[in-house]
Amino acid sequence: MDTRRPFPPAGIAAIAASLCLALFAACDKTSPVAPSGTLITISANPDRIPSDGRSEIRVVALRPNGTPVSSGTLVRFATTLGSIPASVPVDDRGEARAMLEANGQFGAASVSASTGGSETATVNVQLGLSPASVTVQVTPNSVPETGGQADLLAIVRDDRGQPLDKAQVNFRSEIGTLESGGGLISTGADGSASDRLVVTPGDLDTVTGDSFQVGVDVGSGGGELVTTNVSVSIQRLPRADFTFNTRNLLVSFEDTTDGRTTSWLWTFGDGNTSTRQNPTHTYAETGTYAVTFRATNTLGSDEVTKFVQVTGQ
Repeated sequence: MDTRRPFPPAGIAAIAASLCLALFAACDKTSPVAPSGTLITISANPDRIPSDGRSEIRVVALRPNGTPVSSGTLVRFATTLGSIPASVPVDDRGEARAMLEANGQFGAASVSASTGGSETATVNVQLGLSPASVTVQVTPNSVPETGGQADLLAIVRDDRGQPLDKAQVNFRSEIGTLESGGGLISTGADGSASDRLVVTPGDLDTVTGDSFQVGVDVGSGGGELVTTNVSVSIQRLPRADFTFNTRNLLVSFEDTTDGRTTSWLWTFGDGNTSTRQNPTHTYAETGTYAVTFRATNTLGSDEVTKFVQVTGQ
């Protein structure tokens, strides 16, 4: 016996209605398509970002008549470096915004956008910023020969003259010990990095002149290296010395002290003195005089005595 029952007409109508609703809902979820000739513009803000930064990519899609494309129209994105969402729908103004992530990469990213019947629009974004200059300041800019310390400050700027954040700075010195141990230091938002140098008397004994070099190297993900050097003076005690030239009773004296001096005192051996650096002195009579010369700077004094024979000839 056949137990199957035919659907009543009302049941068939209900099923048909359900299928139509499902199809309508599916069709309703389909994104609108931009018409042929759609014009799109693209921009990036900012167009230069650090290697861990982000840039907002803005696209505006307009119909040939200048009105925005339908809300929900998808804009397709692509980039040669970093990452960006594959597609973003436009709003009722025809705008779509997507975030470009640098992801630690370095170089010029070409970001493109297109939709429906539009041509592709592109914009370039620099990922990773390169140092263009570095300056270094040493405070104080001199150290005594007895040893001391100095604070080092480096300022790194990009090719637009703006402070460069997160640049890798390496301080170096011909002598002494750096607080950083010579390791890399990252700049802050103001483009600065600091270190401290300590020098001992033993360190300074190895320097034959009156200064030594402190330098800074700055690298980037692109392989560039920017470097600069500055001199740090050594404040040495003066090693007093002088020469003289006699002519009749007139004697000319010349300071030949080793090291910087700030004041001078000459005792001519006849009760007269002078505080000039290179004085002349006329003696009242011939004879041999013990001339003492004292040279002074901020660290102390040193003196030397020589016998000057005045013959009157």
